[in-house]
Amino acid sequence: MSFPPNALRSRIRNIKRKGIDFYKSLGLGIAHRSPYDNIFHCCVQKTASQWFKAVFCDEIFYQNTGLSAESYSKVGLRQDTYGAVPSRKVATPLYISYSDYLKLPKPETYKTFFVTRDPRDIVVSFYFSTKYSHPLMAYIPKMRKELEEMTVPEGLKYATDALEEMGVFEAQKSWAAMEDANCKIFQYEDLARDNRTFLHELLSYLEVDVAPEQFDVLYERHAFKNLTKGRVQGKEDINSHYRKGSAGDWKEHFDEDVMAYFQNVTGDLVDRLAYADS
Repeated sequence: MSFPPNALRSRIRNIKRKGIDFYKSLGLGIAHRSPYDNIFHCCVQKTASQWFKAVFCDEIFYQNTGLSAESYSKVGLRQDTYGAVPSRKVATPLYISYSDYLKLPKPETYKTFFVTRDPRDIVVSFYFSTKYSHPLMAYIPKMRKELEEMTVPEGLKYATDALEEMGVFEAQKSWAAMEDANCKIFQYEDLARDNRTFLHELLSYLEVDVAPEQFDVLYERHAFKNLTKGRVQGKEDINSHYRKGSAGDWKEHFDEDVMAYFQNVTGDLVDRLAYADS
């Protein structure tokens, strides 16, 4: 199927405006079909969930799997529950504990992965995004107003309590004990260390057959340097959704008092997630 350039642009605008899956509506061909009816992208907040979602929404991913993204915008965890995911969809992102994930209806063929991160870095990332960059939705306006009245150490303690109340730490702990042949745990730190290698390993796990030249395009579209218009990982912009993109940031922000507070709230979580030496 082909359209004149102007008609094509108009068609894309109309399809986007109506919220239709425009890749399918344009009749783009599927080069390879995924062996899975569903892929479940499970995670907690501040684990690059929007990066994963963008990859799964990319037309290259669709053309090489026949799977389109089913977007979830719920807070998740203790606040929400999820029903059945439509067939031939990637559920992304599912903020969910392992016990709640087990309750989800699943097709005959599916693949699941969970993304974890050093919980201390999650606290720092949550603090900065809530205070500066996150869109004003759900709980953000109230929390932002309160954070603006706090010092950084006070704000980090506040963020720790908020994440505990949401169930983020509990969810991380639940997945750490997971034993499931259809599920793999990926670490945010590996993505931060090497975007390209991580993307390759993710697609390999999901059995996505992408030609080398297409993989290069997919990687470049979603590389940190391109998402931030050339800013290198590790260089901070507190007003950007992609604030820093590096691991171990907690070392710059946790003093002894904040660390003691964090440990009192989370117990042995850092050890359970094998981040004690990070």
